[in-house]
Amino acid sequence: MRNHEIAMLAYARLARLSHGKQQAPGRDRFLVLAGYEACQAGWLEVAARCRELVLGTNSRHLLGKAESFPEAIRDPSSRPFFTRLETFCPFEQAEHLLRENSQWPEPQPAETVGDQALRELDDLDGA
Repeated sequence: MRNHEIAMLAYARLARLSHGKQQAPGRDRFLVLAGYEACQAGWLEVAARCRELVLGTNSRHLLGKAESFPEAIRDPSSRPFFTRLETFCPFEQAEHLLRENSQWPEPQPAETVGDQALRELDDLDGA
């Protein structure tokens, strides 16, 4: 079974790397994946930050139709969106990409995984 906290952290790192390469569509996809995994792991603050970042550059995004990220996930009409998004970059591919480039995020004992994910997202304001 996948560790949702590690997946959240991996997708947050990929969002930051995409942002650094000025790849806005990829950045947003990784933010949605990070937010989805954050919801699964119970890190609602991380999910809210991911949603805020996506809506900051795309106010018409599907996430904007719901009051929160968890609400968007629970909406049956959004299920096809999340299913398609999982094919964009399955966790195994994310892990491979990050390990291949020595970017795999190792959880730090001095802070929570949620804090680490929020730190990854700190510099992502704007596109």
